[in-house]
Amino acid sequence: MKRILAVSLVLTLLLTAGIVHAQAPVTLKLATIVGPDSAFSTSAVKFKELAEAKSGGKLKIEVYPGGALAKNENVMLEGFQLGTIDLGAIVTSSIGGKWDPKFLAFDPPFLWKDREHIWRVVDGPLGKDIMKRLEPLGARGFCYGGGYGFRNVLSTKRAIFVPDDLKGQTIRVPPIPTLTELFKSFGANPVPMAWGEVYLAVKQGTVDGLELPADVTTSDKFHEIIKYYSLTHHFYPPGIWMMATTKYNNLAPDLRKVIDEAMTATCAFHRQEEVKHETASLALMRQKGVQVNDVKDMKLFQERAVPVYKFLEGKVGKELMDRVFAEAKAQAR
Repeated sequence: MKRILAVSLVLTLLLTAGIVHAQAPVTLKLATIVGPDSAFSTSAVKFKELAEAKSGGKLKIEVYPGGALAKNENVMLEGFQLGTIDLGAIVTSSIGGKWDPKFLAFDPPFLWKDREHIWRVVDGPLGKDIMKRLEPLGARGFCYGGGYGFRNVLSTKRAIFVPDDLKGQTIRVPPIPTLTELFKSFGANPVPMAWGEVYLAVKQGTVDGLELPADVTTSDKFHEIIKYYSLTHHFYPPGIWMMATTKYNNLAPDLRKVIDEAMTATCAFHRQEEVKHETASLALMRQKGVQVNDVKDMKLFQERAVPVYKFLEGKVGKELMDRVFAEAKAQAR
C-alpha cells in the first residue's frame, strides 16, 4: 500500500511539473525600429505566428515594433549582446557602419538591377560568408529577407531629377559611411543622424530632406511632412534575420529547429511583403499629394557615384569588393 501511495505521489508530482512546464513557454523578444505597418514589422508578426504554432506553444514571441526596444539598428545589435533583445532583422549597411566594415560589401550604389539580383547574390556563398561574421558580434544569422526596399530621396524643397538638384540641400543620412560619401558626390550636405531624431528634424526644417525606401516613408508618416519623393534607387542594403547567439544556444534542440524553420519561412515572406508594401506606399504618397517622380537620366547619378566605389574598396578591401562585383556580374539577368 505504501509503495502504491509513493508511486501515486511521484506520478502526481511529475504530472504537476508537466503542467507547470506547459504553462511556462520560453518567451523571446523580437524588435523592429520601424512602424507596425512596415514590411519588417509585419514579417516579425509572421515569425511570431509560425514559431508559436510550430512549437506547440512552447515558444512565446513578443513583438516590439516602432523602436519600442531599440531606436535604431546599432542599438538593436547591442540589445542582442546585452540580452535585452532576442530576435530581429538588421540591414547589412548598419552593421558595417559601426561593427564590421566587411558588411558594407553590398553597398555599391546603383550596382543592383533589381531586388532579385541582390537576392541571388546574398543567397549564394558570398552572402553566407558575410553572415558568418555576425557570430563574434553576439548574433546568429539565419537568412536574408528583403530589406527596407530601394532607397530614394525625400525633400521638402524640390524634386530631384539630376544630381545638381541636390546641391546645397541638407540631407539626413543614417550613420552609414557609404551614404555620407554618396550624397557628398551629389553636392548635397549629408548629415548623419540617428533614426529616432529624424522625423522632428524634417518637420522643424533642421534638414531639407532625407533618403528612405517608400515603405518606411509611409509607415513612419514622412509622407505627411514632405512634398517630393524622387525615385533615385541609389541603394539597397539587404536585411539579415538573426537571433542572440547565447539565447539560441540555450534553447532545447527541438526549439532551435523551430526557430530555424520559422526564420527560413519569414525571410521568404519578408521579400514578398517588401514588394507589396512598396507598391502600396507609392500609391498612398500620390493619393496624399506627394509628387513622386523618376529621375531624368540615371547615368548622371551613376557617374557621380564612381568615387564611392574606391571609398568602399578602402573600407572593405579590394579582394572582397572584386568578389562582390564578380558575383553581381555573374548573377545579372
